[in-house]
Amino acid sequence: MVKRALVMAISVILALAVAAPIASGKKPPSQPQDVNALTEQWWTWALAVPSPLNGDYKAGRKCKGEFVEGVFFLAGTQGGDATRTCIVPADTALLFPVVNSFLTEEEVTPPKVYPGYPTNFVDAALANGELYATLDGEDLSFSRINRTFQPLILADPNIFGVPGGEYGHENCADPTRCLTASDGLWVYLPQGLKPGEYTLKFGGDFGDFFGLNVTYNLIVV
Repeated sequence: MVKRALVMAISVILALAVAAPIASGKKPPSQPQDVNALTEQWWTWALAVPSPLNGDYKAGRKCKGEFVEGVFFLAGTQGGDATRTCIVPADTALLFPVVNSFLTEEEVTPPKVYPGYPTNFVDAALANGELYATLDGEDLSFSRINRTFQPLILADPNIFGVPGGEYGHENCADPTRCLTASDGLWVYLPQGLKPGEYTLKFGGDFGDFFGLNVTYNLIVV
């Protein structure tokens, strides 16, 4: 069982291509990007093995954010600091969460926390500290995106060690297809970056609640 393990703090918490081609790592046809849907697809990418949520790294396997055609994903951490170097394609949209959370519907035992937990988590972060996201010292804007009742689609392999595809659990209304709720504050740069080198920083310190501070040295080519 991976019941409690699914409650994880990314960028904060360690959702989801709704289509099988995404779950298998195949790129869909090029089309205008739905940022809400992209946040679901980000979760599928982030929960794969090796997970981009873990630790420091130099340009390499964990930096491969081209999970969806025309977009490059970046990740935070499960709490804590990290410094990373990534090679990023020029003029390609960037998407990453400053803080986010998700929960599956299997968490139905008292106190019942689905689907409100992710929103409560983000609210608590905002109440206990201040988030930031900067590119070369300039503030970036972020948007809050709340998604509920989406299936959790896992890549294969994934950090839970279960078969890829739609996640199922006996405690879900449909045991073959557990639904999720997610919430987070996201930065989306639809035009991407021109060739060059950039420093991206994001995160926040939230007292005893948690904290993360992530630095990306981006090499855009």
